Order: sequence, then structure tokens, then C-alpha cells
Amino acid sequence: MSFHPAKLWSVALLALASVFILPASAQAQDTPAYCDFYGTVYFEKERRLADFTVYIEESEAFADLAVFQTDNRLFADRSGLWYVVEAPQLANYRVYVEKNKALADFTIYFTDTESFAGCMN
Repeated sequence: MSFHPAKLWSVALLALASVFILPASAQAQDTPAYCDFYGTVYFEKERRLADFTVYIEESEAFADLAVFQTDNRLFADRSGLWYVVEAPQLANYRVYVEKNKALADFTIYFTDTESFAGCMN
């Protein structure tokens, strides 16, 4: 039985892709998108205009992301550090606060300690 060189080459490429590419894409899915959520934020009044919907938890234990509001936009440079802006044009993200937890993309808890800010998983 003989193999055509083009078929053999495509099988080799597929094998290499499964070794190098697939594990990287599976690993990227392990970290939820909200874990990379930081920067300037505008609280949107209309849900349809928001990039994300959040539910504000009363307890840090049940939140997906602990958020610390910084006083300077330059310090909102890692997960959970937000600088709230008054104009949507200045924001990296537009967020709508959902009253129903089941309809939110993720949950947040506002912390008073900057070092506690970040992803809770």
C-alpha cells in the first residue's frame, strides 16, 4: 500500500496541530473573560448598549470578580481594578448592572482593599 506524499504531509500537519495548537486553545478557555476585565468603566443605563452585564454581590464569597475602584485611571492596570468614568466615550468597557443574577454575564463584589481585587476562581 502506498501513500501519496500530499496526503502524508497533511496527516503530519494535522498531528502537529493537535499537539501544539489544540492544547493552547483549550488552555485559553480555562480563564474566563472577566478575569481580564480592568481599566476605565462606564455604568450604562440601557442594557442593549453595554458590553457586559454584571450583578453586584453582597458577599465576596459568591462573586466572580472582586472590584476595587481606583482614584486614577493609570492605576486601573490589572484584573479587578476599575476607574469609573462619566462619559461612555472614555470607557474601555460599558457595563450594565443587572438586578437579576441569572441574566448577568458575571458577578462582582466591590472591595475596599486594592490587593483583594481580581478574579475569584
